[in-house]
Amino acid sequence: MSTQATIREGEQRTDLYGVRGWLLLLCLYLMIVMPLIAYLGTIGALQRAAAAPALRGAWLSEVVFDIALALFAAYAGWALYRMRPNAVKIAKAYFIIMLTLSNLGLGVLVVTALVVSRSQDNALLNTLQGPAAVASIRQVILSAVWLIYLLRSKRVRATFPKA
Repeated sequence: MSTQATIREGEQRTDLYGVRGWLLLLCLYLMIVMPLIAYLGTIGALQRAAAAPALRGAWLSEVVFDIALALFAAYAGWALYRMRPNAVKIAKAYFIIMLTLSNLGLGVLVVTALVVSRSQDNALLNTLQGPAAVASIRQVILSAVWLIYLLRSKRVRATFPKA
């Protein structure tokens, strides 16, 4: 399958036209990496749901939400790869949603840490601050970097002139 579409009517081809370089990496990230991460997260959430029957509904909601975000990411990556007209808008929407969710997650972690620190439950506080904070910060950084790339890239502008 070719990563370059034929030249559209009225467009001039430049060396930056087409899905190559960082744009191709972004497509692979959205189509493969994000669904794989969601799949692994789904396995973990299902294991937690089996271990904690009282929270099964919350864990299953997380599974559904993660799968929906993974499908959205895969669609955004596919649209970019196939050079669909609204592909950049779709990818921007995905990263804005991820940035918003990550920031909300960090906010919840901070508030929870403040509440838990007053109750002096340091084991719970350490558990909350560890992996969840790292994952949220990583997602904030990745989303911001890819958003900036989509906004400033010469290749994106050459490949998607109306974006």
